Amino acid sequence: LILEEKGLGLKGIAKFFFYFCSVISFLSMIWVIVISIGAFAAANRDPTVPDSYKFIALASIGLSLFCINTLYKFYKDRINYYKRIEIADGKIKYKEINSQKTTEWEETIRKYTYVDLHHYNYRRVSSWYIFLQHPNKERKIALFAPDYDNQSASEEDKRKILESYGKLFDLPANYLTLEESYKATNQTKD
Repeated sequence: LILEEKGLGLKGIAKFFFYFCSVISFLSMIWVIVISIGAFAAANRDPTVPDSYKFIALASIGLSLFCINTLYKFYKDRINYYKRIEIADGKIKYKEINSQKTTEWEETIRKYTYVDLHHYNYRRVSSWYIFLQHPNKERKIALFAPDYDNQSASEEDKRKILESYGKLFDLPANYLTLEESYKATNQTKD
C-alpha cells in the first residue's frame, strides 16, 4: 500500500479556484501598492492633505507587501511539499518533505495498536477518516478519507471499510461516533 501526497494536492474546480483567487489577490495587492504610492505622492505635493494620509498610504504599502510575501511563501512551501507512506512487508516507511525540513522514519506495523475511524465536522460539513493509531501521536497515519461525494456514507459502509483495514493490518478496529470522536479528542488534549 502506497499513500502519496504531492504539492497542493488540488484537482479540478478546487485547483482552478485556488489559482484564480491567488492571482486576483496578488493583482489586488499590487493595485493597492500603486494607488498608495500615488496617494503618498499627492499628499507630499499638497500641503492641505492631512499627514495621516501619508501614514495610511505607507501602512497600505507595507501590509500589501507583507501579504504578497506570505502568499509567495505559502505557495512555495505547498508546491515543494511531498509525502510518501509505503506500507509493505510488515513495515511502514514514512517520508515528508517541505521547504523547512525532511522527516523520515521507519516503523513496524506491530507497534501500532489499532485501526480507528473518527468522525469530525469541518465548516459545518460532517465527514470521517480512518487511521492507524500509534502510541506516539506523531506516527499516527491517515489511511483513508472519503472524497467529497462519499462523505455521507452509511454507518454500515463505514464499518465495512474500517474492518477491511483492520484485517489488512491484522489490528483491532475501533469505531467512534461523532460524539465519541469529540470526547476522545478532548481527552487527548487534557
